[in-house]
Amino acid sequence: MSFRLVLTGDALPGHTPQSIREGLQARLKLPPAQVEALLPPAVRVVKSGLERREAERWLAVLRQVGLEARLEALEAAPASGTAAQPAQAPAERPASPADPLQALQVLARTGLQCPPPSREYVRQLVLVTFCCLLVPVLYVALMIGLGAGLAWYLGHVREFLGDMDSLWLLLLAYGGPALSGGILLLFLARPLFLGAEPEAEPLELDLAAEPRLQAVIRQLCQAIGLKPPEAVLLSNEVNASVHFEQGWRGFFSGRKVLTIGMPLVAGLSVQQFVGVLAHEFGHFGQRFGMRCHFLINRVNAWLETRANVRDPWDDRLAAWQEQELWWGLQLAIWVAQQGIALARRLLRAGFWLSFRVSRALSRQMEFDADRYETLIAGSAAFRQTALRLRVLGEALAAVERQSVQAWRERRLLRDIPEATALQAASLNGETLRQLEQRLEESATRYWHSHPADLERIRHSVALKATGHLHDERPAALVFADFAGLCRCVTQAWYAERGLDYRDEQLLDSQTILQLNASRDQAFEQLHEWTGRQWRPLPWLALHLAPQEAHRTLDWQGVVDELRRLSPEVTRAWEQAEAEEERRVALAWCIRLHKEGIEARVSEREAFAAEQHTELHAQIVGGHTPAHWQLHLAASLYRRRLEFGLAGADARLRDAARLLLQLSRLYGDYASLREAWALAGRFRALREQSADVRTERLARDALRRFRGEALALLAKADGIPQQLLDGETLGGYLRLRCPVLGSQGGDPLEFFEQGVHILDSLDYAHRRALTKVASHCVGTEARQGIRGIRLLAGVGQAA
Repeated sequence: MSFRLVLTGDALPGHTPQSIREGLQARLKLPPAQVEALLPPAVRVVKSGLERREAERWLAVLRQVGLEARLEALEAAPASGTAAQPAQAPAERPASPADPLQALQVLARTGLQCPPPSREYVRQLVLVTFCCLLVPVLYVALMIGLGAGLAWYLGHVREFLGDMDSLWLLLLAYGGPALSGGILLLFLARPLFLGAEPEAEPLELDLAAEPRLQAVIRQLCQAIGLKPPEAVLLSNEVNASVHFEQGWRGFFSGRKVLTIGMPLVAGLSVQQFVGVLAHEFGHFGQRFGMRCHFLINRVNAWLETRANVRDPWDDRLAAWQEQELWWGLQLAIWVAQQGIALARRLLRAGFWLSFRVSRALSRQMEFDADRYETLIAGSAAFRQTALRLRVLGEALAAVERQSVQAWRERRLLRDIPEATALQAASLNGETLRQLEQRLEESATRYWHSHPADLERIRHSVALKATGHLHDERPAALVFADFAGLCRCVTQAWYAERGLDYRDEQLLDSQTILQLNASRDQAFEQLHEWTGRQWRPLPWLALHLAPQEAHRTLDWQGVVDELRRLSPEVTRAWEQAEAEEERRVALAWCIRLHKEGIEARVSEREAFAAEQHTELHAQIVGGHTPAHWQLHLAASLYRRRLEFGLAGADARLRDAARLLLQLSRLYGDYASLREAWALAGRFRALREQSADVRTERLARDALRRFRGEALALLAKADGIPQQLLDGETLGGYLRLRCPVLGSQGGDPLEFFEQGVHILDSLDYAHRRALTKVASHCVGTEARQGIRGIRLLAGVGQAA
């Protein structure tokens, strides 16, 4: 009699997924893909056709690493002519057809057996949908009630006036309520008629050019009992979704659209990808439930948008109110603003009511969709997919940061999905352990619309599904031209963000990653050169000539003096950085104090006008003790640069000149940072309490930022450079921020681009400094100059 070895999906007491993973790698020398396939909650046949002694040996091995397994007797042993299975890896599957996707063809003919929702669930679905739809109905009823009340008043007020025929009294009794009440009703009704924001044109896939993907979608939909989607859209997200075509039109016709995130495909196996598609189509497996879910989401989205998004009428009314208009028009404008505020408060309350009522139902719908994914791909694959989605999300976030860093030098990734897969493969073990720990510790909160991953995994494990599809090949193989589609998605993503670039600026993933790695290495050399003293703010005043006492020091003497002062310099730099951050809070309080508005520097510190105004002036002028200490350090570093750059080539000298010019611009840069931060704060204040004063403060702050940005640009135009794109620093800033090309541009547009202006200046300074520091590190090493080392806050020689 022969036996087979079956994993139960459980870990033995005292073992974790990480300890099991390490045990499998140490004992069996398995590759990572096979190790992940064996981790709980994997329920699968590991080996089949074993003699008892061999089967018990493998059972002992698995239990030693922490996997619970069992032996099952087979009815008959394999035929004598059958070749024995190799014994070096217990992760082999039973023989599969030449194309594992043939399992979908079989499933399409037989159908996927999934139980219908219970009556209790349907009753809850109807009740929640009714409650959510009731919220906007009540809002409309309130408006109708107010309108009816106004009409009743205007129809009966004459009865209360009696025989009084005074014109002014009649105007007051009729005109005032009619005008103010009509305007109030008009602006209460306004949210019902506002149009939706235009969406970016999606990238649609030509399914005829992708026959294999088309077959997978068709067979999967047939297995679930659905019509295939009318179109397939592509996105640059680690996600996939199915939604009704064109909103309400699809709601009534039932036509669906599938959206596939190409970074998702780049990092999944065929089994995982098809499982994700099964999950998304599984939502539509509940036809009635999906329509209810559509209605709930539409209501919630409408309430949330109308409650929180400003529109042109807010600015229009505020601008009119500042004009010297007749008092009656001023009153009408004030009433209109109150109508807007009242409408938003009511809609905000309605949103939170509807949102909280519908969250539990949304989570249940996710569990139901998970059932389809589990039945298709298996319980074991479900956990692997959940973890993989977290890994890909982390990788895509890292790639987007890499893209931002590369764009600072006017370079872009040619293929973001490919870069995401490469980044996921390069994540270190510590990051992967943290992601898995988050997966294991996740919990569902009251306001979450989706269940926690851990709960979903447990729900999937409880189904004990072996799955119909087992294909560990890359999901990209489902596409005929995966690389071409990824490039199209990447370019569409750039276009959506308004990036202006040329084709030669698009580089392959390896080149961009290597470029960023070299920049990171140079940044590390900057830390080494400064003995870990360096802080992003403030910039050292390297444009000032060295102090007379430092001119007499030799090269090693300069470094020794920096080492001796290391504790003081480090503390001073940290203190000065904190002062630069505090500068914004002080400027904010000073401005509000001038307007008679009470403010606090922080939750624990009240604003003292005389004391804090003086402190703000000291920070701006660089006259605090911390800044004085940094002036001393800057003198030493300037002298050190003179030694290190002696005999440097033209490009290094150009980078050094740019560094000195940027140091001279630091006062303008710091003032621009303050202006940008204040503009953001005043805009937020206007959002919280819109009135004439807050509108004026926000507008003045925006204008100040634009003025300072243009003034700084004029200075930057006179600074030639060859380190970055553009012949001058101003040219580089214009390439990064096209809005700077308009002298009379909208102040709000300047503010929205402000983060790019500040980031460009900061990057230019850091790039010049790291280039110079990297050269100096090598030069000092060749000259035998001992560098700076900080150990427990004490400087010592290397």
